[in-house]
Amino acid sequence: MTTQAQAFQTGIEVDRQAAELAALRRMLDIAAGESSFSIAVCNSPPLRDHLIGELARSHPGVETLSVPPSTTDLFAFASKHAAHVGRRALFIVDFEKSLPGAADLATSLPGDDPLRSALHVLNASRDRWRDVFPVPILIWLPEYGAALLSRHARDFWSLVRHRFEFVIDTVTGAPPAPLEHFDDIDWASNLDATAKQFRIAELEQRLKDAGDPPKEELLPFVLYWLDELGFLYHMVGNLDAAIRVREQSIRIGESLDSPNTVATALGNLGLIYQKRGDLEEAERMHRKALEITEKLGRLEGMANQYGNLGLIHRKRGDLDEAERMHRKALEIEERLGRLKGMASEYGNLGLIYDRRGELEEAMRMHRKSLEIEEKLGWLEGMAGQYGNIALIFRKLGDLDEAERMHRKALEINEKLGRLEGMARDYANLGATYEARAELAEARRLWTLARDIFRKVGMKPEEAKVQSCLDRLPPDQPAP
Repeated sequence: MTTQAQAFQTGIEVDRQAAELAALRRMLDIAAGESSFSIAVCNSPPLRDHLIGELARSHPGVETLSVPPSTTDLFAFASKHAAHVGRRALFIVDFEKSLPGAADLATSLPGDDPLRSALHVLNASRDRWRDVFPVPILIWLPEYGAALLSRHARDFWSLVRHRFEFVIDTVTGAPPAPLEHFDDIDWASNLDATAKQFRIAELEQRLKDAGDPPKEELLPFVLYWLDELGFLYHMVGNLDAAIRVREQSIRIGESLDSPNTVATALGNLGLIYQKRGDLEEAERMHRKALEITEKLGRLEGMANQYGNLGLIHRKRGDLDEAERMHRKALEIEERLGRLKGMASEYGNLGLIYDRRGELEEAMRMHRKSLEIEEKLGWLEGMAGQYGNIALIFRKLGDLDEAERMHRKALEINEKLGRLEGMARDYANLGATYEARAELAEARRLWTLARDIFRKVGMKPEEAKVQSCLDRLPPDQPAP
């Protein structure tokens, strides 16, 4: 490719991502003078450098620091080499040269890998950056580098407040990597309430900048933005807005003749209606999604919708039909060899047996699920099953073992920085202490749970925990 063609291609990419660049500029304006971490995902060094040049011209005082290969301690390098006066923001580039390669992404990195030590040190240094760099810090990484940080430097990753994606292939037309590749759902769920609202405003602005209807070349990005926005609205309890966003995804999917997009959005709509308690409409959405996935022959999608239908029947109290749906989902997951899906369905079956009062069989299902999750090293799933097992022990009256299981779940969620999971564990521990008649400790734990739900903007969950606090005897001291 000629230099002129490369420049033209870079120009096209920048034009296509004007909304993302505008969002980054707004972040620099709003976060000026405050320490914060952001990630910019960009696979093309020429495009990255072009964007940085544009930002440096519009925001004088932006400093760019290039990290040499095999740098083990990023914080120490930045502290030594970055300027300490007159800086408006710090951009860090080339850190991927100190990380394992893209081929290592899908594997467990050996503990003695000298490159992995850069991730360990980054985790350990996370609380030191703010004292030295009271400015926005933006780390530019390719997709695989961002994924490595999200998976292997979770402590540091939990501090990331903003994500900007400059990933598009103008030769093949391939869309950027799906959001789940970067654990965006966990990332977004851990934002505090203020940061969630900021992220919602950013995504709404990006969608506005993309046009109505969106420019054709931006449609892949628009779908990803809508997906994250719908999740955030769902989480903070703005279900009307969540429905609006999912319906917009359906319209775009239909315009692109993408039945898979439509099916996914319908499934997400069903989950929203479930949360609303409108189980009839939820079932209608999940059955429409199931019909599409069956026509496409997408077994994974079929398993998801059978599982969702199982959840609806369990909420209705139709446990036999719920079990039938979950076993259909499990059969597909086993056929596909999808261990995560199998673990989820064993867990769902455990909840059904629990509801029936068949606690021995419920325990067996949850332990089968836990065994798979331990084999996979799937910590989030393990935390969920420890919590489910704890609930069974509480029903059996073994409160000591129930507490032990809840604390194992809490330990994992604390390690992962999963605030929502921590809040649920505190709430369950509060119920355990209430069962022991240790009401002061129950109040303390429920207060912790309520405050975390409030912090992350989960209003329905906050209200549920507040109702637990309200039922405590009035002679207990207020939190």
